[in-house]
Amino acid sequence: MHKLLESCQIRHLTKDEFLTQEHQPDTYEYFLLEGLVHRSLLGEHGEYVTTGFYTAPTVVTPHFARTVTGRSLFTLQALTPACVAYMPVAALDALRYSLDDVKRFGQDVLADELRQSIHHEVAFRAWSAKERLLDLRQAYPNLENLVPHSLIASYLGITPVSFSRLRHELAQHR
Repeated sequence: MHKLLESCQIRHLTKDEFLTQEHQPDTYEYFLLEGLVHRSLLGEHGEYVTTGFYTAPTVVTPHFARTVTGRSLFTLQALTPACVAYMPVAALDALRYSLDDVKRFGQDVLADELRQSIHHEVAFRAWSAKERLLDLRQAYPNLENLVPHSLIASYLGITPVSFSRLRHELAQHR
């Protein structure tokens, strides 16, 4: 794994700074070392729709799953000051093909990404907004204190007003 870290460069992001933007060229793999980043898409009315959160330390969704023809499907934006290690996709691929521990690491990242994706799909197809919020709270315990509630409402697929009402309802039943 030392070879992996040696191949990375470091970038410090300020709050609200973009790591990458939707439709822009992106040829890197990212490892979030510090901070909080959200993944979003531009909605049909020009608003950002939050599709995920990353809390350090974590691997950002692999390049092949977040790009098409080398362009980003998503915008990645720091919600707090953040530190990201990054490396060209080709460099990581070379390490994966030559080092077994990097290959296993890559397989573990892919398995985790698949689990998260299926969990998210089930949640949005079968769960109520209340169940989705409780699940989000379990996955990201302090998130509501760190980011604008409009981003959380967007992620949950509800309006900010509905999110506020839902939080109030849950607070009443503690």
